[in-house]
Amino acid sequence: MKNNFFIFIHYFLIISCAIQAVFQNGYLSYIQLISCLIIMILSNIRMFFIHKTEVFFFILCLCDFAVCSAMFFIEKKPSFLLLTIPMIDSLYYNRFPQNLISGTIGLIIFSVTSVYKPLYTSVTDFIILFLISAQAYNFKLYNTGFIKQEKIIEDLIQKNNELSESVLNFEMYRESVEDLIMLKERNRISREIHDSIGHGLSTIIIQLNALQAIAKTNPKMLQTQLTYLNEFAKKNLDEIRFALREIKPTDYNKYETIILIHSLVNEFKKLTNINVQFTFSKNIRVITEEQNHAVYKAVQEFLSNSGKYANAEQITIHFSYTENYLVITMKDNGQGCLKITKGIGLKAIDERIKEAGGSVFYKSLPEVRGFFMQINIPI
Repeated sequence: MKNNFFIFIHYFLIISCAIQAVFQNGYLSYIQLISCLIIMILSNIRMFFIHKTEVFFFILCLCDFAVCSAMFFIEKKPSFLLLTIPMIDSLYYNRFPQNLISGTIGLIIFSVTSVYKPLYTSVTDFIILFLISAQAYNFKLYNTGFIKQEKIIEDLIQKNNELSESVLNFEMYRESVEDLIMLKERNRISREIHDSIGHGLSTIIIQLNALQAIAKTNPKMLQTQLTYLNEFAKKNLDEIRFALREIKPTDYNKYETIILIHSLVNEFKKLTNINVQFTFSKNIRVITEEQNHAVYKAVQEFLSNSGKYANAEQITIHFSYTENYLVITMKDNGQGCLKITKGIGLKAIDERIKEAGGSVFYKSLPEVRGFFMQINIPI
C-alpha cells in the first residue's frame, strides 16, 4: 500500500543525510551521493512493489544495510540518518523472523559505526533510532489494522450485494410462481366455464333452432318445448352460480382489500422503481365494498403523489386491524412541504373516506421527513 507520509519520511531522511554530510565535510562525496541514490532507489522499489513477496523485501533491506556498511568501510564516516531507512523498512515491510534478523543486522552495523563517535552522540543516536523504529512499528500495526478494517468493510459490502441479489432473485422467483399459479387458476376457470356454461349454451342454441322448425310444423308443441327450454336455462344459470361460488375462494371477501392493495403496490413498483414496503397485521377484518373502494383510491392517490411530486425513493404502507378500526399509515421520504395545501387528490381522499365513515390525518415538515398520512376506517 503506497503511503504519502511514508514516502515523505524516506525522502526527508535521505535529503537530511546529504545536508548533514555537506555541513560536516563542506561537500558531498561521490560515495555519499551514490549511497543516497541507491538507498532512494531501493526504497522506491519497496514502496511501489508492495505486492511482492516478503523474501523480496528482506533481500532489499539487506542490500540497504550492505550499502551503509560499504559507505562506512570506504569513508570511515558513518551516516546515522541513512541507516534509519533500512531499519524502518525492516520493521514495516517484514514479518517475524525476517524483521528480527534485519533489525539485529542494523543494530550490529550501528554498534560498529558508533565506535568512531563520542559516547553521548552514540547514546543520542541510539535513542533516536529506537524511537523512530518504534514509531515505524506502531505505524505498521495501525496500518495493518486499517487494512483489516477495509477488508472487513469490503467483505460486508460484497455480502450485502450478494444478499440484495438473492432478494431480487427471490422476488423474481416469487413473481414467476405467482404468475404460474394465476395461469393455472385461469386455466381451471376456463375449464369450469367450458364445462358448465359452454355445454348449456350449446344445448339452448340447438333447442332454439329446433323451435323454429316446430313453430312451422306443430305450433301446439311449441309451448311445451318453450317451458322445457326455460327450465333448462334456469338450471344452467344455477350451475353457473354454483361454479362461480366454487371458483371464488371462501376467504376472498376477508382478504380482498389486501389482495387489491398488494397488486396495486407491485404494479407501482414496476412502473416507478420506487421501493414500496406494504405490511399488514394478522387479524384481518372484512370491510364494506364502499370502504374497500375508498381505501384503494386513497392508497392509489398517495402512491401517485409520492412518485409524481415528492420525488420519494421509499414508501411504507401498513394496515393495522384493531377491534373497531382499520388504521392505515402511509409515509414517504420525499421532499415534503411546510404547509399542506389540499389539492384535488387530497380533497378526493377526504371525501371518499368521510363517506365511508372514516377520518384522515396528515403530517409533513418539520414534524416528519417527507409526507405522512393516517386513515381510520371503522369496522
